[in-house]
Amino acid sequence: MKGQNQNFIDKYFNLKNSFLYFGLFLFISVVSLYYINKIYSEGSNLDVFLRFPVKIIISIFLLLFFYFIFDGLRLYFVLKTLKADISFWNIYKLVFINIFISNITPLATGGGFAQVYFLQKKGVPLGKSSAAVLIRTLLSAMMLFLSVPFILFRNQAMLNLLPGNYMYIYLAIFLSLYFLVFYLLIFKLRLIMKYIYKLFYFLKKRHLLSKKRFRKIILYIFKHLELFSEDLAFFIQGKKIFVFLSLIFTIIFLLAEFSFTFLILKGLGYSISFYQIITMQILVVFIMYFAPTPGAAGIAEGGYSLLFARFVAKKDLFPLLFYWRFFSKYIGIFIGIFDFFYLIIRGGIKDEE
Repeated sequence: MKGQNQNFIDKYFNLKNSFLYFGLFLFISVVSLYYINKIYSEGSNLDVFLRFPVKIIISIFLLLFFYFIFDGLRLYFVLKTLKADISFWNIYKLVFINIFISNITPLATGGGFAQVYFLQKKGVPLGKSSAAVLIRTLLSAMMLFLSVPFILFRNQAMLNLLPGNYMYIYLAIFLSLYFLVFYLLIFKLRLIMKYIYKLFYFLKKRHLLSKKRFRKIILYIFKHLELFSEDLAFFIQGKKIFVFLSLIFTIIFLLAEFSFTFLILKGLGYSISFYQIITMQILVVFIMYFAPTPGAAGIAEGGYSLLFARFVAKKDLFPLLFYWRFFSKYIGIFIGIFDFFYLIIRGGIKDEE
């Protein structure tokens, strides 16, 4: 198992690749911010933040503190539902690793793998850790995606701001795939295992896998798929208080993320209803889910600017955009850099309790 873990970390968390992806994220982000500032913002200045009312600045930093805690709590209570024995402190450290890795990998695919890897280092089995990370992601994704149709029905004009003429079709397909995967993993696991077996048997028959390697891979995959499926079903039937807290902290986390824009707009002197801000940011996050760039860089800035340009003066658009990304992403990413490389250099997470 140690050799498999090492191969995993070498493949996904190679230092050279991590720096390369991070550099790409920085490059796209800087170019996007520069373009928006140059073209749309009429020479606005970032020092406007220093002129915010003191209570707004304090509120933003307090929100930032609890934002990371809420992010950790949503995964913590999913793990508690699955009866995984791990401290909140170790989960809290994974918050920053997830933010960092998710924002330097296309479609935010790496963050979940990173959390699964480090959860295993803390003794949480692969099936249980994979189920917990997937459930955490599904909870937030379903809440966001189920909200989009209602927002668009109530605000038909927003359809013109979104790319393509088939938004409802894309949304329906995406949600259907989410529920289909969820359904298959719980109720049709044997069907999945059957096709996995056929795939690897085909590779063995073509002499791309040895007989020994074939048996080893099949046994490993089947064992952890069964554990994974059991844990998904166990969550649904798990202790109701932990299921409830998982849902509540997912909602609170999302509201905290959306509140950065609300406070920044207050600091800039605008009075826009919290409901309007939530609806616009749900659409931004929805668009970001489909962005192929690391951390949705470029797509996030463009979508956010497009939606909020209707509500703020041009000179305020760039400060709003920059501080939204700074507090909701950039700070967590830079903390995650040090957290990630420190843990990688140490070879994993040691218990510090």
